[in-house]
Amino acid sequence: MSLLIFVPNLFFTLVEDVIKYLDPQYIDRMAVPDAIKLQFILAEEQVIPSRAALLEQVKNLQPILDSASIQAVPDHAAKLQRLSQIHIQQQDQRQNLADGVKMLLEDYNKITLLLSKQFVQWNEILARLEAAKEAKPVVE
Repeated sequence: MSLLIFVPNLFFTLVEDVIKYLDPQYIDRMAVPDAIKLQFILAEEQVIPSRAALLEQVKNLQPILDSASIQAVPDHAAKLQRLSQIHIQQQDQRQNLADGVKMLLEDYNKITLLLSKQFVQWNEILARLEAAKEAKPVVE
């Protein structure tokens, strides 16, 4: 008879252990003892008042967050999207214009350089002709 009493007690003990092990917080209790948790809380003791003050500021600013201006942000988002698209188009146009101006300036510089070279050649030819004319005596 003592064996019959022992088996149910053992069974209930095992069931209680299984229930204890299945508890999701069991690992937390095993991994972090209460003494360590207390040390965590005490280590954060200086930070807690500043965080409480920040929460108080958020609470005081809540009316601003509930204002009509903030509530209208989704309506303004569509307008902002359109403006962003226009801005992108204008950036493309500006880039195309800048590229065109750069090409025109390069062409201008090339033409100016070629004209300068041509004027130098003409000047040399003219100088040689004048020198040749002065070297020949004029026959009368």
